[in-house]
This record gives sequence, structure tokens and C-alpha cells, in this order.
Amino acid sequence: MLDRVIPSKSLPELVDELGRSHRIVGPVLREDRYFYQPVDRAAALDLGFNYCVYGPKAVLFPPQETLFTFEKDRGRFVTQAVYDHKPTALVGVHPCDVNAILLLDHVFANGHRDEHYLRRRANTFILGIDCPRPCTEGVFCRDMKANEATKGFDLMCYPLSGDPVGAKRYGVVFGTDAGRELVLLRQAGAPPSPEDEELFNGYLAQKGEAFPQTIPYDVDSLPTLLERSYDSLLWEATARRCYSCGSCNLSCPTCYCFNTYDEVDLTLTRGERRREWDGCQLRRFTEVAGGHNFRAKAASRLRHRIYRKAKWIKEREGLAGCVGCARCDRACTAKINSVEIYRQLAEEA
Repeated sequence: MLDRVIPSKSLPELVDELGRSHRIVGPVLREDRYFYQPVDRAAALDLGFNYCVYGPKAVLFPPQETLFTFEKDRGRFVTQAVYDHKPTALVGVHPCDVNAILLLDHVFANGHRDEHYLRRRANTFILGIDCPRPCTEGVFCRDMKANEATKGFDLMCYPLSGDPVGAKRYGVVFGTDAGRELVLLRQAGAPPSPEDEELFNGYLAQKGEAFPQTIPYDVDSLPTLLERSYDSLLWEATARRCYSCGSCNLSCPTCYCFNTYDEVDLTLTRGERRREWDGCQLRRFTEVAGGHNFRAKAASRLRHRIYRKAKWIKEREGLAGCVGCARCDRACTAKINSVEIYRQLAEEA
């Protein structure tokens, strides 16, 4: 059910209103590709974009950040946590990336709470735009049940014309009180009419037909399939092409592994603890004291990544570890394709 229907011209106005109190980050065209980056006004965004090379993860979980500083004082070290409290509005987030953020929210909030992520997330407003059709070739978001988002956003906008570029109106669903207040205080649009609801239902029906099934079986059976495929020869055969460059990890919107290290000044009296993204496909990711590496072979690293994305995260967190955006497949310099791996494992089984 829709909460509001707004004309297309009202959407940039809402974004500019957000910009009065938030840093705006959204899809910007650079040459022939889109990237999430900060802008000063809504006019700099292209809300009719297909997909961004990278997801918006870096806004919430930066590739590098300082966790705390430390300084020696009277024989002991005193620490000071460093937090980013700047309000940010993520604009134009597609359902797959909303679902990816939901996984990050869950991971960083449970077990050992990550206050750096959670404080940044609490200050982030998410304005999503739904996809009426696959954003580009190769995506399998429908298979991973991530081409729709029912939570994890403040506002979700549905292009009622079925095309974001030509949308004359957006159907809006409120995800939070903050989203509701933004629309209602601006008095944007109007309550949906029965005709609007009928148009919205038609949109959802057309969307359901527009997304093909890419993996020839239900994705819920992937954990069982992988359980039977641990010793498959496919891992070694596929990994012969792998450069262990980590491009798949760095482009993935759901990878959350990181490393920490200290930077100390020349006096050895002050410094800072930093963290940076790490990736399971890198050769030294599993290297431990003494130089032992318990996943030294590319085949074991490739298998580990696929197992995490399609089995282990789902079993441990209850949420999909992959949203089917296919960024890993597009970023792979060796053209390793995760869907093709799933298909070949099914044929073996």
C-alpha cells in the first residue's frame, strides 16, 4: 500500500530539503558510469541511473577510518574514540543495496557492537528508488530475493510510469517517522487514490514479469547444494583463472571484513588505531603468526567466498550474504561468474 503520491518534480525538492541538514550522497554520472558521491544539490544527481559501479556501503563503512587515538600521559596511554556524527542522506538507493545495508546493520549491531558503524548509520537517511526492471545484464537480484525492499529505508519511491527516467509521479512508501515527516511537513503530493493503488498494483505485476529467473532452482537450496559440493573439482578448475586481486571483495556491497593497525608517531608517545577493508580473496588474508596460511591456494579462497555468500552468512545471520547485484562478476578481471558456478555445481549434483 502506498502512503503518498508525489509528482516527479517534488523528489528533487525533497532531496534539497534534506540537504539543508544532511550531506547528500547519490548517483552521479562520470563519463559513462555511475558512482555514489557527495553533491551540493539534487540537480547534480541522476535519479534515472541504471546501477552504480560500487554500492553505497562506503558511506556507512568507509574503506579506511580512524577508530581512536592514543597518547602517552604520565606513564600510561589515554585513548579517545573518533566518531563520525555528520548527518548523511543516501539518495537513489536501489532495493538490492537496501538489502545489503540491512545485512550490515545486523552484523554490526549483534555480537560485538560496532559503535562507529552504528552511530554513522543512525545519522543516515535512506531514500530508495525501486527498479521496475533489471538495472543491467547479469544481475540475479530476483533469485536472491533482493529486488524488493520492505524495510531498511526511510522513503521508497516507485516510478508509477514504470520507468524512472520518464516517471511523472512516484508512489511513496514511508519506512520511518523521519521519512513521513519529510514528506508531510513539505506537504508534498497527496494521499493515494484508488486509481493510484490500482496503478501501483499494475506496476508491481509488470515488475514481477520483468525480472527473469537466472539460477535454475530456488536459492534457498543453495546451502544444501554447497554442502554436497565442498570437494568439487570445479573450485580448482575455476580458480586457475583467479588473480587473487580482491576486486570481487572490494566491489561487493555485503562484504564487511576488515583489518586493524596502529600508526604511531616518531616519538612513540601518540598515534591512532585505524581499520581498513580486507578481503578473503587476497593471498595474505588468512596468514597468521609464524607465516602459516591456512587458505594458501586460490581454490580454497574462491570456495570460501562462495560459501560465505550463499551458505554461511545465511545460516548464521538469517539474511542473504549476496543480493545478486553481480558487481563481483563485473569487477572480476578473470571473468569468473558466480551464477555460472551455481549452475555447474547443480549439474554436478
